[in-house]
Amino acid sequence: MSRLGVLQVILTVLSLLGWSLAIYALIIYGEARPDRAVGYFLSKGVSVRLYWDPDLTIKLEYLIWCCAAVSFLNLLVNFYAKTTTRMGFWVNIPLLLVVSLSAGLYIRYVV
Repeated sequence: MSRLGVLQVILTVLSLLGWSLAIYALIIYGEARPDRAVGYFLSKGVSVRLYWDPDLTIKLEYLIWCCAAVSFLNLLVNFYAKTTTRMGFWVNIPLLLVVSLSAGLYIRYVV
């Protein structure tokens, strides 16, 4: 296998890993965030959680930072591949890095 083929396989595996972590973080986010205090639920006496789940929030934060680390590593490999071969730049890698960094900073400093 040529060097270009190896770099494409590495980029593909890292992209799939990063986006899989992002999707798993969205699943954890749905369980960790507070319930919506909708008037219907409150009027029927259903218990509603109005705070973030502490254990799942910590797990969510670690998942987001792992996703940022994988996407940063992927960005470095992509930059190396772009400079040494004629391969183009993958747009999804910086997008995932920016989204995971902003989500990680939000979870860290706002929540």
